[in-house]
Amino acid sequence: MNNKSRKLVFLYEKFKAFLLISLIFICIIQIGILWSSQSGSFPISLFSNPKITSSISIEDSKKQYLLPYRVIISAGFFKEHYIIENGTREYEILWKGAVNYITQALKARPTQIRPYNEDEWGTLVATKPYTFEFKTQIPIEIVNWTLDLGKTANEGLSGIYKIVICPNDPDNSYSDTLYIRDGKKIYVYEIKDYKGNSLNQDVFDEVYKQQSGDHHSNYQMTIEMYKRYNIPKDLLGMFSGRSKESYPGIVCKPISGLNEQGYSYKDFAQISKDLFGNSGSDYDYDKDVNSTIVFRKADGVYRLYKNSILEYKYTGNQTNIEEPNVLAAYKNAIAFLLKHRSQKSDLMSNVSVYLSSITQEQGTYVFNFDYSISLGDKKGEVPILPKDYTIPNGGDELNNCISIEATSKNVIHFKWLALKFNIEKNPGRSDWNFGEMYQKVYKQKDISFEDFGIYYVIDNPKTYEKVITPSFVLYTKDGRYDVLIDSK
Repeated sequence: MNNKSRKLVFLYEKFKAFLLISLIFICIIQIGILWSSQSGSFPISLFSNPKITSSISIEDSKKQYLLPYRVIISAGFFKEHYIIENGTREYEILWKGAVNYITQALKARPTQIRPYNEDEWGTLVATKPYTFEFKTQIPIEIVNWTLDLGKTANEGLSGIYKIVICPNDPDNSYSDTLYIRDGKKIYVYEIKDYKGNSLNQDVFDEVYKQQSGDHHSNYQMTIEMYKRYNIPKDLLGMFSGRSKESYPGIVCKPISGLNEQGYSYKDFAQISKDLFGNSGSDYDYDKDVNSTIVFRKADGVYRLYKNSILEYKYTGNQTNIEEPNVLAAYKNAIAFLLKHRSQKSDLMSNVSVYLSSITQEQGTYVFNFDYSISLGDKKGEVPILPKDYTIPNGGDELNNCISIEATSKNVIHFKWLALKFNIEKNPGRSDWNFGEMYQKVYKQKDISFEDFGIYYVIDNPKTYEKVITPSFVLYTKDGRYDVLIDSK
């Protein structure tokens, strides 16, 4: 074979190799496109890093999930106390200011650490101008991550449960002072040379004037009224006089088509769109032997029950030999929540979500969240609680609107109250007194409680539309009790 022939053979073999590589590459792209159309992502990260994309969305939204469920301003002991309604302009102003103070404080060491004393804490809440309360203790790792603090000089602070802030504190040499309570102790932080004006006297006066001018209820503190009783001393309530406030009815509407006996292709498509928004077509759907609607995608299965509970279970490899990390599990839970909220489904369009409890299981953490429904136009929010919602056929009870069980690697179980909420235009006028409502719940005087509030309780898990009105809810060590408030 001469040199020319050898060269032609070489070029021919080189062309075949190039063609083969090109065909393989095209096949990989086609597989990726098919996978993407079915599950929303490529099987391997060829063109993007899903962790980076997820991290950006979490970073942009993480502060939405660290919100106090109660903000209080106080003019002093035996003086006016007001609860600032969640979602209002005043709530946002005060919490933004509190975040500035918390960020400054946690960069330094506490000036004092003392055991938690109920009377002392109740006096602080009644006396100092600002109090911020979470439903549960937020682990310090989550606080640091949310506020971009990194590692801080916490000196044993395990988390943040309640915070009292007093600019120019007369009890601490007129320094700006934070009192942070975790489960066992009170940590005192003194902020020197604070240059901001986020919670100064002018801000307090503006919020106080707005609250008193709008005829909001003026609450009393239990330490001012019932110091000898076995009741938490930092609770606020209408212990004297009557509360006369307007509360709208809330329309609770199940997903369209859920009450059908049989499901057509059109029903499945509409329900899938209601649940998953623009991603609804990515799921394979069917029904099981109990006529429960089933959606499948990648390594997970969703089931939508007749009582509007949507349940997800991870079906992939669940081997986890590592000790669970609360921050990693929390990030996975928030990412999962954000994924469902970003699919442009109208189920969560007017809903805020508040972290209500964290429990550690064997190898996992369970994060429970409650809903709060926006009234629109910065009029605040109203909280929602489910009652008597249980997964059929011996399943778990859903005591919160969202429950997410996660490991350090992924979410393995998810329960969600999938209802649409609308606010009625004409609010009813409530007229209630704490003592009367307490008696209606207990029928006796000597039972203690840990907390109480006005909530909208969904207690009729049916497949038809229903209007709910406010209830008086008491929390005790034995459980949660509620009674409907009369509305006019």
